[in-house]
Amino acid sequence: MPIENYLLGDEKVLFWSDFQVTYNEAKYKVYITNLRLLLYSEKGLVFKKEDVITENWRQITGLQFTEQGTITKRGVLKFSSNKGEVELEGPANGMRGLFKAVQRQTINPYSGPLNDPNYE
Repeated sequence: MPIENYLLGDEKVLFWSDFQVTYNEAKYKVYITNLRLLLYSEKGLVFKKEDVITENWRQITGLQFTEQGTITKRGVLKFSSNKGEVELEGPANGMRGLFKAVQRQTINPYSGPLNDPNYE
């Protein structure tokens, strides 16, 4: 997993999206770790270019989730950070799960794995 090149020594991936989200008109995969939220994009077949955007859990506030569209529903996750307002868009069901995962980490950062059987 190429994202491992960007993880800190004690950082563990707790959740990752199997879909892409749109952020600033670019497509990213989302990774949630015990320390940060990471957006990761890899482009190019021969000469690969990687783009990584990170947010510390302590800097994320004001989570909001909305659904848009009638036939093809899109989920929009918005939050505030030190970079200003961040808006991520993707498939409604996937974004709903992402919203729950981000919400859990902002409420209780550094908690155990999100695949806890009691997690809903």
